[in-house]
Amino acid sequence: MINKISIMLICFLLLSFISCQKNDGLNINSKEELQEKLSTEVTNKNLTSVSYCIVKNDKVLYSGALGYADNNNNKLATDNTRYLIASISKTITAVALMQLVEQNLISLDDDINIFLPFTVRNPSYPNNKITYRMLLSHTSSISDDFQNTLQLDCYGTDCLMTLAQFFNNVFTSNGTYFSSNNFSNSDPGSNEDYSNLGSALLGYLIERITLTSFDDYCKNKIFIPLGMTKTEWRLANTPIAELAIPYSPDIKNSNPHYTFPDYPNGGLRTTVLDLSKFLRVIIQNGTLNGVQILKPSSLSAMKTLQFGSTEQCLSIYYETINSKKYLGHSGGEKGATTEMYYDTNTNIGVIVLNNDDDADLNDIISLLFNYGEKQ
Repeated sequence: MINKISIMLICFLLLSFISCQKNDGLNINSKEELQEKLSTEVTNKNLTSVSYCIVKNDKVLYSGALGYADNNNNKLATDNTRYLIASISKTITAVALMQLVEQNLISLDDDINIFLPFTVRNPSYPNNKITYRMLLSHTSSISDDFQNTLQLDCYGTDCLMTLAQFFNNVFTSNGTYFSSNNFSNSDPGSNEDYSNLGSALLGYLIERITLTSFDDYCKNKIFIPLGMTKTEWRLANTPIAELAIPYSPDIKNSNPHYTFPDYPNGGLRTTVLDLSKFLRVIIQNGTLNGVQILKPSSLSAMKTLQFGSTEQCLSIYYETINSKKYLGHSGGEKGATTEMYYDTNTNIGVIVLNNDDDADLNDIISLLFNYGEKQ
């Protein structure tokens, strides 16, 4: 008679076998095999397109694309196709903020209210400050609950509302978007709660501190120095013909390209090759091709776990994909699923950009990492 221990052992062995079979399917021995398996993934997952890139240290190992940037017009995606990268944008915003820390204009543990024209305090904890570190680590207690009920997207154009106007409406009591639900019941710094609103507030703070528009600051201090010539916060500055169409059942407008007033949390558009320059800066502790964007100490701080978390650092986090842990950020918006991660042990990084809702890109990420490890 088979006892309970024997049954458990059989189940364990069966699960191990299935896992091994799965991992074997993600192994790559040649560029041709990579392309074949990527094509299979795109077909099986019914993905409109993927644009992808593999980097190691300061080099691009491989890049390419599959599928259609514009499905209706049979326009193929390439590694120079621009995509809305959604919440990966937060990593750009974080680096811009860290530059101000390096200049001693602010400290990570300063009260953000020093530079704001209105007061941002959790009404349940009015005496407890909210800091830049809390915004970067999603522990500020600023909540998205009420903002998620609003429809503020602007189709075919950049929203006319400035960051100043938006946040004045959010945090002043007579503001259009003011609500007690803009804060959670948690003490600032005590609980991790992913906040798009808090991340966008960093962009407005950068404007207040530098007296420069957020998009201009990023262009002058990050994009131009790194040669990211196909990277823009503003739709008006982006050639529409180079943009992947975002495909989503939630997009009803005849012009599918959209923006939102709190754009520093997810509104950047770029290519995998442009974004690879930024990822290589992260991997190389602040410098690429002799251009220093941040000091190594600042990148070290960004890669440090915060407030006892086992995953969350400063606007980047550790993610486990097919049993392997990587550091980076993902993103999701209407018609956009994006991934940017690197292996801290090998310094191999992968970027995948897609123009569908909630696409499953995990196996594509693993295939690219596994190919990179063979190079």
